Amino acid sequence: MAIVKKYLSKDKTIRMASIVSTDLVQESIRHQSISALSLVLSGRLLTGTVLMASQLKEDQTVGVYLKGDGPVGTLFAEATYDGRVRSYCSHRNASQENLPTLGAGLGKGFMEVVRDLPFQKEPHRGTVAIQTGEVADDIAYYLRQSQQIPAIVSLSVLPDENGCAYAGGYIVELMPGYDESTLDKIERIQAQVPAIGHLLEGGATAQDLISDFLLNIPFDELTHPHEVVYKCKCSVERMERSLMTLGATEIRQLISANEVMEVTCEFCGKVYEINPLQLQRLLKQIT
Repeated sequence: MAIVKKYLSKDKTIRMASIVSTDLVQESIRHQSISALSLVLSGRLLTGTVLMASQLKEDQTVGVYLKGDGPVGTLFAEATYDGRVRSYCSHRNASQENLPTLGAGLGKGFMEVVRDLPFQKEPHRGTVAIQTGEVADDIAYYLRQSQQIPAIVSLSVLPDENGCAYAGGYIVELMPGYDESTLDKIERIQAQVPAIGHLLEGGATAQDLISDFLLNIPFDELTHPHEVVYKCKCSVERMERSLMTLGATEIRQLISANEVMEVTCEFCGKVYEINPLQLQRLLKQIT
């Protein structure tokens, strides 16, 4: 569980959101092993997606895909305004060996942001090229290119022997009505802000992460009405539906083996056991 802190400048030209997401990132890997590289990049995307979702409205959802040609492959995170988040990494055990930067773990590719809005038949999609693979840079680039919102995005995740030592981040966005002096001011402040990893390692709160902005610009704090939790959508029923896509021939082969099979959720790593009787029931539904 985590809490998003949100602020709006008194002149309504700057909005900020910040979070310490250590517990969320740790929960995302509770049922599965993951390499340091994959944890850092997927944890950053999870954190950034939560911050983006916090600026939506009730019943709205944002999903972010990063699809690259690097060893990490595809990252995905989905978050709702009301505080549910989940994430996925296609290559959880990707190695950082011989990579010049963390961003090279993603490599070249594209970022797609999908926003689900109530009462719309189709979600809104925006796609941009991956810029650095550092995730924060790519989110900032998307906001500027697709939504015309200049933004500063800072994200950090540190792995340790137990999983995630710390994680967190913030987004500072310029809203319609800002002028160049406002942009110059937040860039000057950003240049003086300590590295976010240093702040998190020292036990910073979500408010601490953006305290330099709060001290130099008049802000009002906004109440975000929802706590954030890692919440996977998996269930036995969903696992069974996924098995039905195998087709009748393959399901018959699984039944003939007469063994309990294990199906693993790609989002949370939870393992579900499906027995031959369940497989027979599924076979009847598709034949």
